[in-house]
Amino acid sequence: MFHRSLGALILGLALLLAGVAVPAASATADPNPYGDPNLVSMFDGKTLDGWTPHKAAGWTVKNGAIHGTGTAGRGWIYYNKAQAGDFRWIFNVRQVKGDHAPTVLIWGTTDPIRDALSAIQFQPPNGGHWDYRPGHNNGGGSLFTKYDHPKWDVKKWSQCEIVATQATGVARMACCPLKSDAATCKAVEVLKFTDKTAGRVGPLAIQIHNSGIQDEYKSLYLESPVVTKPGDFITTG
Repeated sequence: MFHRSLGALILGLALLLAGVAVPAASATADPNPYGDPNLVSMFDGKTLDGWTPHKAAGWTVKNGAIHGTGTAGRGWIYYNKAQAGDFRWIFNVRQVKGDHAPTVLIWGTTDPIRDALSAIQFQPPNGGHWDYRPGHNNGGGSLFTKYDHPKWDVKKWSQCEIVATQATGVARMACCPLKSDAATCKAVEVLKFTDKTAGRVGPLAIQIHNSGIQDEYKSLYLESPVVTKPGDFITTG
């Protein structure tokens, strides 16, 4: 490794002295702790570049996290660089203030824009849920399966992974509480949704359920299409 690095340095100096332009190092995705090279970082930790809010006042960046201010009422912010039908979405979440669990939206639509993007709602980390599709707007009944797990404190950071397969209409979520000094944790499955008619290409969105809620998200990564373990988790191993 040392000899290769030294050789590259000598070659670069030789090219520079000879007046030959040295190409810049190729850009790489932000490093992630999950060992999946196909994951792409969705958030730069400093700005909301790549994200579209329902109202600008509802969202900001605070302490390196996407922060819902709670001042713009019920709403959402969605990732605008890609929409996805098959995907793996990993993120860390906590609630700073609020009276409703944090909520994220999948398989919705921005054309037209309706309440909660007409999406399927997952409530990390404990597995609550809602179905916002036209003709539904209910808890989903047997479409959702919740799995037993310890109830985690939403005021502390948790890691969650959602894996979705458009063709089957199956979306699953696994979560775990993060220790203050841990980059990752071993997740357990908390929720499964199944409806073959629900799967579609749509935005991935963070939802603020109602006014006054302040939720935070960071370490957001996306894999779409899913190359590594399609339909299954990588954070439960």
